[in-house]
Amino acid sequence: MDVHPAHQAPRTWREFFLHLVTITIGLFIALTLQAGVESLHHRHLVREARENLRREIQINRNHYAENVQTIEKNRRQLARDLDQLRDLRSGKPIEKNALAWGWDWNGYIDASWKTARDTGAVSYMSFDLINAYSELYFQQDYVNAQALAIINDAPKSAAFLLIARDPSALSPSDIQSMLISIAESDIKLATLQNLMKPLDEMYAKALQTL
Repeated sequence: MDVHPAHQAPRTWREFFLHLVTITIGLFIALTLQAGVESLHHRHLVREARENLRREIQINRNHYAENVQTIEKNRRQLARDLDQLRDLRSGKPIEKNALAWGWDWNGYIDASWKTARDTGAVSYMSFDLINAYSELYFQQDYVNAQALAIINDAPKSAAFLLIARDPSALSPSDIQSMLISIAESDIKLATLQNLMKPLDEMYAKALQTL
């Protein structure tokens, strides 16, 4: 913003004050216009960020539904594994491929949330809006971390079978260790299911109100 001096110095107090008032009004108009432009830019930034967040939340909610089904399917498989190992422990033979491990997880994304923070859009949102988004993404990150920890820990149950190569070659202590490990995995998955329930409620609320 440039303020240019008068071409001719004021000769009277009246001309001086008139010149001062003119400069003041000009500065006021310029600052008002600048503030208006910045306000429009901030509103556009927030609107664009909220649209991106809404799309991202919808994608994550779809992932949530898929993950719920995956966990339920995996828990059913773990229950079958436990039954097979109990039979094996009691002396009943089981098929070589009767035991199974491994499951998929659709990780939740947060690129739009990080972008909104990095571009400063979050700072122009209301406190309630910031709080709602922050809680949602915090819970989402926590669920993601817990799921990945379970996935990374799950293969430990299969280590004994990998060494023995055949269920019939498993020792009683191996079978007992596998039973405990699989039971622990099932408990962790049940806990994960409980952690996920508030997340679904947050997604639903966000898509309706945010």
